[in-house]
Amino acid sequence: MILPIFIILALAIVCLSLYLTKRNKLNRIINGIILILSVLTYPLFLPLLHETKVLQGIEGTATLMLFYFIILLGGIITVIAGLFTKTKLSESNK
Repeated sequence: MILPIFIILALAIVCLSLYLTKRNKLNRIINGIILILSVLTYPLFLPLLHETKVLQGIEGTATLMLFYFIILLGGIITVIAGLFTKTKLSESNK
């Protein structure tokens, strides 16, 4: 039951990170690196969510792993998109 909620939350985080950094190369790269590094919080959240009975057993662990895998892929895609993003047009070029 909790799996769709975590998937929707992960996709929303990735989509918002791409949408809010539109046409801004540096912010997109920084945001992608932060998404990639957020995977390091997995060991912190696993026992926390097991203690609060939000995630139970192997299914809960797999759900959390899938959540962080989507976040990791989104971070990699954001960094790659940031490398190919053109910088903002200056006011004089408009």
